[in-house]
Amino acid sequence: MGAPPNPSFWVLTTPETDYPALNGEIDVDVCVIGAGIAGLTVAALLKREGKTVAVVESKRIVRGATGYTTAKVTSGHGAIYGDLEDNFGAAGARIYAESNEAALARVAQFVEEDGIECDFERRANYVFAESQDEVAQLRKEVDAAKRAGLDVSFTAETSLPFEVAGAVRLENQAQFHPRKYLLALAETIPGDGSHVFEQTIAENVKGTTVRTKAGFVRAKDVIVATQLPFEDSGFFFTKAHPHRSYAVAARIDAAAAPDGMFINSGVPTRSVRTIRDGERILVQVGGEGHKLGDEDDPTRRYRTLEEYLGEHWPQAGPVEYRWSTQDYMSVDRVPFIGRLRRTSAHVFTATGFSKWGMTGGTLAAMLLSDHILGRENPWAELYDAKRIKPKVSLKRFVAGNRSAAYHFVADRLRSDDADIESLGPGDGAIMRKGVRKRAVYRDESGVLHVLSPVCQHLYCHVIWNPSEQSWDCPCHGSRYSGEGEVIQGPTVKPLKRLDLE
Repeated sequence: MGAPPNPSFWVLTTPETDYPALNGEIDVDVCVIGAGIAGLTVAALLKREGKTVAVVESKRIVRGATGYTTAKVTSGHGAIYGDLEDNFGAAGARIYAESNEAALARVAQFVEEDGIECDFERRANYVFAESQDEVAQLRKEVDAAKRAGLDVSFTAETSLPFEVAGAVRLENQAQFHPRKYLLALAETIPGDGSHVFEQTIAENVKGTTVRTKAGFVRAKDVIVATQLPFEDSGFFFTKAHPHRSYAVAARIDAAAAPDGMFINSGVPTRSVRTIRDGERILVQVGGEGHKLGDEDDPTRRYRTLEEYLGEHWPQAGPVEYRWSTQDYMSVDRVPFIGRLRRTSAHVFTATGFSKWGMTGGTLAAMLLSDHILGRENPWAELYDAKRIKPKVSLKRFVAGNRSAAYHFVADRLRSDDADIESLGPGDGAIMRKGVRKRAVYRDESGVLHVLSPVCQHLYCHVIWNPSEQSWDCPCHGSRYSGEGEVIQGPTVKPLKRLDLE
């Protein structure tokens, strides 16, 4: 499988990794499945507490959602604290703020203690409104965030090149280069009985034994940190739903660069920050999010962001980087962190970071390490992975699962009129032969790959994503290369190959 067509700035400016694959059987205290920010951070924390750990990654480390983030390290997750107070009470909002601030401090501590060169910079974080209609919501947000213990204020002054009606300013937040940070953290894990394994697909978890194609990891505890659990007897796919978003970046003079990190309070989302690239400064614009399967032409999302960047920063150079990512949105806006299922005392997970994985993944690592070490944690109840909050989450729960059910049926019935001759190199399409459908991809060398369109997770039909040259499952977010190999879970099995006839 080749490289994705739109690698992120973070991927392109860091070296490839080359950790070994698992071959055989090993015994450790903790097996961590998944090597994004949650998995690598919890492994590093447990290693420093004297535990032996094995990190098992299906591809290369920090190449999933963490490698395609906007990389803001902040407790300012849009206009969230008013909703948290309404839904979880003032105490719940305080815990959310405290835990995210602790995660930010933990990242800063790793950077300082380990001397990690990752372009870590303190910045104020802004949630801004361009319409006066949104100002009342932002003033409510300031009051709620203050009660939660955050250093916030209301302002109408920002360094953005356009007027805003108002903004929530949160002090002393941060931005960084996530791969530089995590590649350095990963280097501290191997040795003294601990391991990092790449190109090792975990197929299942039986008790606390992780089975892969090439061997077994026997552990006392297992953490499934695969964005959405592939071993999902806890039914998290019903409580966290896939959402895609996009980013572009272009060079800009330092004098014209905005000072801070920004996200708007309305829709469509516009997220802005700067990136340091040696002596150069880039401005990054993100947003254009949508439910998976709700966009027939994802490339237009890039065009819209490029137009926004050019309109507001006309002095910027041409767009040099563009990438997309996929996140899982929690039905109540709070991540699920804890036991995979009620009866699994030694198997844990974390999911539903709702696009705020830099602090969310770090606080998940802190909380899960406390679980395993037997330490009480005051955040545990808020993030309890098995919580049920029907009043809070019912609307999003119904909407997310209605969308999955719709795609399960509609994508089977959809009429397909593509033909093989119309496929150019790098193109894919769903084609019908009699009553049977096929997912057909022509690779760059002209070879056809004919696959079953049935996703190997829960059997929805995949759709073709032309901007990423991938087969995407709109129900629960599994993604496959044009050749049918797994790019992203929850599936662990490739698409089935078929004969063209």
